[in-house]
Amino acid sequence: MRMRLQLGVLALLLLTAGWITMTSNAANEVHPHADKLKNDDGSWRFTNNLVDQTSPYLLQHAHNPVDWHPWGQAAFDEARKRNVPIFLSVGYSTCYWCHVMERQVFEDPDIAAKMNELFVCIKVDREERPDVDDIYMMATQLMTGSGGWPMSVFLTPPGAAGDDDPGLKPFWAGTYIPPTPQHGRPGFPQVLDGLSRVWHEQRDEVIEQADRLASGVSETLLKHGEPGPVDASMIQAATDQLLNMFDREYGGFGGAPKFPQPAYLQFLMAVYENNPDDALWQVIGHTLDKMARGGMYDQVGGGFHRYSTDERWLVPHFEKMLYDNAQLVELYARVIDKKPTDASAALYERVIRETCDYVLREMTDPTGAFWSAQDAEVNAREGENYIWTQDQIADAINDSALAELAVKMYGLDKGTNFQDPHDDDADPANVLFLPRSLAELNAESGGGEVSALLEKRRQINKALKDVRDQRDQPGTDDKVLLSWNGMMIAALADAGRVLDEPTYTAAATRAAEAIQSYMTTDDGGLFRTMRQGEAKIPGFLEDYAWFVHGLLALHHAQPDQPKWLDLAKRYTVIATERFAAESGGYYDTLADQRDLFVRVRGSYDGAVPSANGRMIHNQLDLYELTGDAHWLDRAEKDLRSFAEPLARSGAGMVQMQGALLRALELDPARFVDTTPKPTQGEAPGKPVAVSMEPQSIRFADGVAEVTVTLNINPDYHINSHTPSEDALIPTTLSLVDADGYELEVQYPEPVSQTYEYADQPLSVFHGKIQIKATLRQTSNADDNLPSNAAMLLRYQACTHTACLTPTTERLPLNVKED
Repeated sequence: MRMRLQLGVLALLLLTAGWITMTSNAANEVHPHADKLKNDDGSWRFTNNLVDQTSPYLLQHAHNPVDWHPWGQAAFDEARKRNVPIFLSVGYSTCYWCHVMERQVFEDPDIAAKMNELFVCIKVDREERPDVDDIYMMATQLMTGSGGWPMSVFLTPPGAAGDDDPGLKPFWAGTYIPPTPQHGRPGFPQVLDGLSRVWHEQRDEVIEQADRLASGVSETLLKHGEPGPVDASMIQAATDQLLNMFDREYGGFGGAPKFPQPAYLQFLMAVYENNPDDALWQVIGHTLDKMARGGMYDQVGGGFHRYSTDERWLVPHFEKMLYDNAQLVELYARVIDKKPTDASAALYERVIRETCDYVLREMTDPTGAFWSAQDAEVNAREGENYIWTQDQIADAINDSALAELAVKMYGLDKGTNFQDPHDDDADPANVLFLPRSLAELNAESGGGEVSALLEKRRQINKALKDVRDQRDQPGTDDKVLLSWNGMMIAALADAGRVLDEPTYTAAATRAAEAIQSYMTTDDGGLFRTMRQGEAKIPGFLEDYAWFVHGLLALHHAQPDQPKWLDLAKRYTVIATERFAAESGGYYDTLADQRDLFVRVRGSYDGAVPSANGRMIHNQLDLYELTGDAHWLDRAEKDLRSFAEPLARSGAGMVQMQGALLRALELDPARFVDTTPKPTQGEAPGKPVAVSMEPQSIRFADGVAEVTVTLNINPDYHINSHTPSEDALIPTTLSLVDADGYELEVQYPEPVSQTYEYADQPLSVFHGKIQIKATLRQTSNADDNLPSNAAMLLRYQACTHTACLTPTTERLPLNVKED
């Protein structure tokens, strides 16, 4: 649910993340203010407080005319002393629109002068400080309904509400903001003037809004409920949700933009291993095949780009992130390990080897650890390094027959498929992909051994890579992040073990040893980040959780070396001591961090799956390896502490759902719930209790009637089937897996209710409601309803201040036999 500002000019200035979707030739200007940034002798005209930082992202801004400060006490003290708000800008080094906003806004001396006069300006690398990013991203989402980077947030200064007020509370937020007004929205200078004016003229209202927004952030991030029972129904609900999201044509989940979602596929692999099912394997295998053959995978250089801009995995956003490639290598290795006879195994092995080789070639620090990311743009143009034309292919490959094969192999014969989305004048070109498998291409080319075609592909790729290496290269973020390194260590260890490739195991070993040498603290802990041998920032929960994961994978690859298991146990104990919550689970940050107004206990999976979920997996690994029940005891406590979000979130916590599945397999008796069950229709503590009558339907003349009853907890309401705002999730009942049948739904009349967070009445359901449904056979229906036919009930439960994650419940349609 979006919070609405009620602060006059602030409300008029409210931004959404929609700015990011704009296309403009201005986005491709290399540096429109470059002539103002340097002196005649070529030296920098401006240098700010970021010049001594190690983060590549912060260093990118060290010569902006903006008087940037790093996040820290010095900046907070300056804001208190000057009694002005803080402008917080959060991004990361390979973020395309972060570069655009820097070029257009932060390099403009006139805009920078206004920023310096009216605010204290702070830059944060979200990869160095994910805790800061999480908190203010939640504020941005609550305020605007969406989020993204660059993130632009305005904060109260310390002392705003009295000497003891620590400040740092958000009162206005947006994402990319252009330098001039566009599409009826203000430009950045107008935003600065408006916010500075209300700060000086309506300060009490600003502070009140900041308090409300900070409270909303805290409530949302801390909401977990009481410990309770956990069971297999939670795993089934998450599985059903993913199966219903599955794109049967192109693989993956949802539409464009389409992300690889390795956590989803790891979870479905765990479900498949527990109960092998051909339909489930189709979801996994089809997705892995389509990703490996698409343009999101770098067919020439190896490695995966960040995501696909379309639903077909064809045109990527060209960033390459270490955490994506690590998770995908581990996933493909797991599939080969668990289903080695599958026809796609050769494709998966190529993907693993090429991706690992890419990381070792382009993303490895001199210490042996791994760098973080590579840019999407080159010379301010999206994907410039990676795209090709047929003429460029012919010039790169001297052998005309090989060049012709390359054009066919990589889909250039099907016409161009890419044009820079930010430059209408750019020439169309091609992202390379495999429109057909190599086996199909081999058959079309006359057959013979596929190995011969593979050798030709190797020659083609070498020729193209040699030419590509002569082009200007994307920037590389060469900082080492511990959590992402833990992921890559695990991936390389698994790849080495599964493929019997000692090179990868050795690389994983070197990286783990580098972390031990360069990233340990004097008190036995770990640092978060390291660049050029300098480590800093005490590690967060995710750093310990994922490094332990890497150590455990190394132990599996080298079981004769006990040091990896010993280190895994040591760092798990340290993480528990420093981050564990009394009721179970773990906080993301260390205690007593004065620069945060809330201590988060995250459980939901993002691009990096939740550290809490990973910790539970680590506990289960240690139990399996040692037989010590202490580890299983802790895993059980942690799982029970997340009972409420596990029950309501489905696919939002698949990593923890996978840990629950493992725990149930290891000791199902532990998780038998002996507490009395409520009678049907009651909803104590649960937002919505759902029942269906009859539970087994009967068709009469091709028609069956069903009633779905929802008992809504008095503390909650759900949006109606016709919500009053587009951003709200409607309550819907739909039919799935029932070809030849149709569903007619009759919803009850909603009520119009006013809530303090909304600026207009909302259309909602509350109390007990009934949805009537009529199921009809159509003319092409089979005699029998498919055994997996079901209705999907989707709703979003809300309190008077916030909304929970949308819920989808699957209601099987069982036919009563006569």
